[in-house]
Amino acid sequence: MSFQDEMKQMFLQVAAGKVEPQEWKKWWDSNKEKLEKNLTRGDRMRIMPTQWHADYAWMTKTQSGVAYYFHAQGRPVKTSPSYEEKARQEEARRIQRAMEQYHMDTASARRKWEEYLAKRPADSSLLPWKNFHWKSLLGTPPGQEPAKAFDYQKARTTEQWKACKEELKFRLKENLQAKIAPAAKAYGMKKAGSQTFVREKNGLVSRIQFIGYFRGGGYEAIICCLCPIYALEYGSLGLPGHVSQGESFQKMQEDWGVIEYAGEAVDAARVARINRKFDDILTYLAGDVLPEWQKIDSLETYFARERLDYLKAAEKAPLHPKTGRPMWNPEDKPDPWRADDYLFGVWNLLSGEEREGYKRLEDCARHNAAWAENRLKERPAAYNDPREPIAVMYHNARLFLRTKEIMDGQSRREAIRETYEEVCRFMRYYHGLAKKTERA
Repeated sequence: MSFQDEMKQMFLQVAAGKVEPQEWKKWWDSNKEKLEKNLTRGDRMRIMPTQWHADYAWMTKTQSGVAYYFHAQGRPVKTSPSYEEKARQEEARRIQRAMEQYHMDTASARRKWEEYLAKRPADSSLLPWKNFHWKSLLGTPPGQEPAKAFDYQKARTTEQWKACKEELKFRLKENLQAKIAPAAKAYGMKKAGSQTFVREKNGLVSRIQFIGYFRGGGYEAIICCLCPIYALEYGSLGLPGHVSQGESFQKMQEDWGVIEYAGEAVDAARVARINRKFDDILTYLAGDVLPEWQKIDSLETYFARERLDYLKAAEKAPLHPKTGRPMWNPEDKPDPWRADDYLFGVWNLLSGEEREGYKRLEDCARHNAAWAENRLKERPAAYNDPREPIAVMYHNARLFLRTKEIMDGQSRREAIRETYEEVCRFMRYYHGLAKKTERA
C-alpha cells in the first residue's frame, strides 16, 4: 500500500470518528515529511492547526479539515458526530472539575456563613416556600390555548407585526401567570404591576421584574434584586457568582430573543420554545435565586461579616477550560455611582458607626453632585421619580448628611432614625411596594 493510500484510509477513519486523539497525533508526527509532500500547505493547516492539542474538540477541527480535503478531491464523505459529542462530554467534565475547585477554594468562607445561619432561629414564614414543589410547573402550562396558524414566518407589514406582537404578549402573560407568579407567591411576594413581584420583610425588599415591552415587543431582560428598602437595586451586595451568573443563569440567557422579539410568527414551534424558556427562567429563580434569598431574613443578616466574606470569596469566577476566560463576569470594576458608599454609609449610621457612615455618604454625594444638581435643574422633581435613581440616591444621601450638623449625640441619633423612616417611606414607592409618594 502506498503512503497516499494509507493517508486516505486514515483520513476516512477520522471522518468516521474512529481515531483517538493520541493515536492521531502519533500517526501525524511519525509521517510529517510524507504528509508535507502529499498535502498542500492549506490542507495541512486545516487538518492539523498550529495550536492543535490531543483532545476531542481539536479532533472535530481535524475532521472538518479532512472533510474539506475529500470534498476538494471530488469525493465528499459523511462525517460522524461522535467527536462533537465526546468534545461536549469532555468539556462538561473539565467545567465540573473547575467548579469543584472553585467550591473548594470558597469552602472556608461558605462554612462560616452556614454556621452563622445555623445559629439563627427558624423562620416560620418560610413554610409555604419550603413546601412549594416548583418543578411541577415545568412544561406546557395547564390549559394552554392551542397555537395559532400563521400563513407567514416573518412579519412584513405593520398588521403582521402587530399580530405577532399581540400573540407574543399573550404567550408571555400565559407563562408568567402559570410559572413565575406561583413561585413568587410561595416566596411571599405580591404583584406590583403586570410584570413585577415584590416583598418587604424586616427592612429588606425582594423584587423580580421583567423589563418590556419596548423595542422588541416582549421582555428585554429580567431584574432580580434583594436589598435594604432604603437602597437602590445597584451595587455589589447580591448573590454568589455561581448563583447569580452560573449554569442556570447562562442557560436562561440562551435564545432569550424568543421572548423578546415579535418579528416572527408565534406558531406552535415558537410557543413550545417560549414554554421552554420560561422553564429556564423558573429554574433560575426557584432553583437558585429564591433559595439563596430566603437565607437573608433581616438587615443584620444582609450585612453580616460572614456573608460579606463569602460573597467576596465567591466573586472570582473559575476560568472556562475551553476559552480561558472567567465563567462569569466578576464584579471587579469600580462602582460608577458610588451606590455602595450610600448602601454601607446608611447602614453604618444605623449601626452607630457615624464617622465611617458620614464619610461614605459624603463620598457618594460628592461623586454624584454635578450630575444630580444639573438634572434637578432640568427636572426639579427628579428626586421623587423612580425613573431617576441617581437623583433619588443623591437626595437620600443629602438627607442623611444633614443630621451630621446636630451636635447633641442623642438628638442626632433620633434624627438619623427619623430620616431613615422618611427615606424608607418614599423608597417603598420606588420599589413598587406602595402607591405614589411625594416628599418635600
